[in-house]
This record gives sequence, structure tokens and C-alpha cells, in this order.
Amino acid sequence: MNVLQRGVAALLLALPGVDLGVGAGRSVEAAPAASSAVEPGRLDAFVTEQMDRAGVPGVAYAIVGSGGVEHQATFGADGDGEPITDATPFLWGSVAKPVTASLLVSMATAGELDLDARVTTYLPTFGMADEEARTITLRHLLSQTGGIPERMDLTDRYDVDRRPGDVIDALDNVHLAAGVGEKHLYSSVNYLLLGAVVEEITGRDFADVLRERLLAPAGMNTAIIEADDAADRLPPGHRYVFGEPRAFPSRFDPAGVSYGYLGGSLRDAVAFARANLDGSAVLSAEQRATLVRPVATTGDGRSYGLGWRTWPVFGSDQAMVWHSGAAPGYQAGIVVLPEQDRAVVVLQNAYGSFQENQLLDTSWGLASILSGAVPETHGNERSYAALLSGLSLVCLLLLTAVAGSLWRVARPVAAGSRRRLLGLVAWLVALLLVGAGLLALPSYFGVTLGQVSLWAPDLAALLGAGLLLVAVLVLARAAVTVRIWRRAAELDPSTAPETGVGSAGRIMFPEGGDA
Repeated sequence: MNVLQRGVAALLLALPGVDLGVGAGRSVEAAPAASSAVEPGRLDAFVTEQMDRAGVPGVAYAIVGSGGVEHQATFGADGDGEPITDATPFLWGSVAKPVTASLLVSMATAGELDLDARVTTYLPTFGMADEEARTITLRHLLSQTGGIPERMDLTDRYDVDRRPGDVIDALDNVHLAAGVGEKHLYSSVNYLLLGAVVEEITGRDFADVLRERLLAPAGMNTAIIEADDAADRLPPGHRYVFGEPRAFPSRFDPAGVSYGYLGGSLRDAVAFARANLDGSAVLSAEQRATLVRPVATTGDGRSYGLGWRTWPVFGSDQAMVWHSGAAPGYQAGIVVLPEQDRAVVVLQNAYGSFQENQLLDTSWGLASILSGAVPETHGNERSYAALLSGLSLVCLLLLTAVAGSLWRVARPVAAGSRRRLLGLVAWLVALLLVGAGLLALPSYFGVTLGQVSLWAPDLAALLGAGLLLVAVLVLARAAVTVRIWRRAAELDPSTAPETGVGSAGRIMFPEGGDA
């Protein structure tokens, strides 16, 4: 956040910068096939305002009708400093889920699988710590109602030989977070399992099946579905460091295409959006209805179908069918407006967990404008500022304590054995509590310590610094105790009491409990 950036920027180590000029690389194109009912300049102005608000370096967006692109524009630069175009690749994150759901529904139509069959029908070794998990069906996975918890330690992994089915053994000791079919619990593990199901049924890699059955027929010819392709073509995305986007190399989970590691250009995203509008040659009206039909209620007027959410458009009584996605360094959103037979596509090359609402506001706001409503926008996330401030303060206090301890090592003052021991124990207990708190903080947000850097590298840096300082301070306090002990041993106990005149004629003062 800008309010904290100046105060803590000195803690950062040489991170690469980006040119945030909104006007850089600006490109606008309006297709002649159709025209938007809203002045394109108003849409562009809203998007660039959102870029400023959320600090996004590059955006590509389009308004799509069943007849083609009504309006599209690109702004800013990618992580290599090149202008964004409609051919620039982005990662789409969980927009991969409705893509995967579309594949599963098409396979069900072809009779290759049954959406209401149990997962164990196709993956016999699937099971969890609760026997009830063996009753989970494919429809439960698609609608996120199987009770499987979100486990980011099982996703966002980058082993080159990783396959979707590798998650099965890892689930053996995992408990359900809710009863099967009881409620909607969003978890990417559901779609990782769906990838494994497709591979088991077809005997082929999920990415190959997806390309052949859906991507190629839809015209998504430059979609990124393989690690090698991502390494060759995908520019660095941006993560937020003290509120400012910084370019980071983008990584790719080879087992994650089904849940979040699918990418492509604006052209590819537009092609998928068109596949979900009337007249689609890829998905029939019946298939599209199956995908969006509500399965689980997620709020007032809100539901989740098979890979798609249905909500009211903000500020309007129209419905929007949508899904957003985030991968480290990228954010994407597709919003279908059924009453208008129109879709909104937004690709952005920045993501942060605490900036998510501001990033979502772009696609939601465009949907509101197209529906005749006023967009709703979010301000800065206050918890982000609180966490940065709190962790910075903890690091500062620990650093001060380390400096004080080192000074005590250099200038020891003798103290009684009991006082030394109690002081050391008190320090160790306090540091143990601080260290445990720092280690436990990531789990509060549902991530592991090692994964914090994927979504909030600034917090990861502060957590790492705090843990390092705790370890250093433990050693420093132990050194202080040993040094004081040795200093006391140099004095004659009979003439050098805890306070008074020592054998060398020096005055010894009590430590006041410090050890």
C-alpha cells in the first residue's frame, strides 16, 4: 500500500521495477461485426481508472457478443516491458474451472462418463480419512459440494513430472471439511481430481484431451497448457510488494491445467466466451444450461453450478454468470450476461490476495456499466496495512533486541546464577511464542509458509525476516548469559557479592533481572 511503502521500502532487496504508465502500449480495436450500446470511451476510461486504483501494469479486455467482438482494448506493458496486445499471453487462474467443466459436460454428452457416478468408479484408489468421501460424485467435484477442503499444499506445485492423479495418495489422511453434498466449499483439489478422471478415462494427458476436444474447436489456438510453452511464451507477471506491483518470473504447475494453470491471449479468452453465448458451435444450448444451472446456494441470489457462478449484476437486477481466476502474477475474469447475450473478458498481469477485490471490480464494473448500473469499487484492504505494519513492528523490535543483546555480550555485568537462569528462560519462552505466532500466521489464511511468497511476497519477506531474527536472538541471549556467567566467575565470590565492591575494587550493579 502506498501509505506504508515509504516507511518499509528500505527492507526490500533490489526488486525489479516496471513502468506503470497507463498510456504505455495503449491499443484499442473495435470489430466491425457489432457495436456496443455503451460508448467505448466510457468503458476504456473505467478500465484505466481501475488500473490506476489497483496499480495494474497491463490489461487486455473485450466486450463480446454472439456475433463477435464488439469492442476491445489493451493498455500498459507486460513483465518484460513490451506493450500489451491481444496476442499477449496471460495465465487465467481458476477461469480454467469452467473450461474443465465444459470438457466434462461434453464427455458426458458423448457417453464417456456419468456426472452422477462416484469418483471411485473412475479412480478406484480415491479415498480420504473419512469413509464418506468415497460417495463423492463427479457432479460434487464440479459444483464444489463434495466437502473436500481447500489445500494449497496440494496445488500450485511445480515438479516437472507432476500429474493430476498424484493428489490421490496425498488425500488419504485428509478429513472432509463438510458432509458430502451438504454445502459449497470452494477447493481447487476438486478440479485437480477431475483432471485425473479425464486422464484415467482417456489414457491420455489432460492437456492433450482438452486441446483436441475443446480448445481447438473453439478457436483457442494459442492457449498455454504445457510447462514448456509457458516457459517460452509467458512473460513475467506481477505481485504486490508493499502495495506496488513488481515483476516476478511466472511458474507453471504441469498438473494444474484443470484447476488454474491454463493461459492464453485475449483472443483465446474471447473464443471461450463466445463458446458460452447463443449460437455456439462448441457447446450446445443444453450443455450450457447444464453448466450454469444452480447446484449450490452460495448467498442471497447467488449460486454455483458446474464451474460457473451466477450472481446479480451489482446495481442491477440482471443476472451475470461468471468466474474469476488468479495465478501468481495474473488475474482474469469472464462474465456472461445472458439477458444481453454478451460477455465481458478481462485479463490483468498482476495479482495479490489483498488486492483481489479491486481486481475483480474491473470485470464486475464493466458488467454493471453494460447493464445500465453504476459500478461498485473497493478501496484498499485495511488488513493488508495492518499486517504490514504489525510484522514490520515485530521485526523492528526483534532487531532492537538483537542489537541490545550484542551490546550486552560486549559489555557484560555480573549477576547471580538464579537471575541469569530465570532471565534466559523468560527470553526463550517469549521468543518461542513469537516464533510460533509467525509460523502459524500463514495457516490463518489457508496457505503454507512456503506459499506465502506466491500471493504476498512482502509478507513472506517480513515473516522470513522475523523468524530469522527470532533465531538470532535466541543465540544472542544464550551468548549474553554465558558471557555474564564467565564475567561473574572472574570475580572472587567472597569479596564480590551480587552488588557491592568486587575483588578488583570495581563497583558491581545488579542487572535488574536482565540476562
